[in-house]
Order: sequence, then C-alpha cells, then structure tokens
Amino acid sequence: MVLVTGATGYIATHIIKVLQEVGGYRIRATARSVDNNQRLEALKSALRKYGDLPEFVAADLLKPETWERYGSNERQ
Repeated sequence: MVLVTGATGYIATHIIKVLQEVGGYRIRATARSVDNNQRLEALKSALRKYGDLPEFVAADLLKPETWERYGSNERQ
C-alpha cells in the first residue's frame, strides 16, 4: 500500500500516474474533498487507462485520527 497525500496537487498527480504506469501497487490517495472535485475527476479520467483506480479518500491530515484511519494498510 502506498499512501499519496494531496492527490490533486501537481507533484502527487504525477506520482500517482507513475505508480499506475509501473503497476503492482495498491494506492490510497488523499484529497481535501472527493465530492464534486473537478481536478480529482480529471485525474481519474487520465488513470482509467491503467485499469483499477486508486482508492481516493477525503482526509484532513491535521487530525491525528486521519492518520490512524488512512495510514494503515487496511481497505477503508
């Protein structure tokens, strides 16, 4: 499991694309919001050609419980 924070940011977007291209990784990616997020939808569209999409989750990384929940290797 690879956790990528800030999924809609410039660097994170490229990291996710590279991980998808290489393959063999389960990816969990955080964003402030996963609902009605145009940048996230554009990223999902670009990644569909690689097969399974990463798991995208809304997360406030300033809260410790976020790390406890999404920092684990368990599916959410």
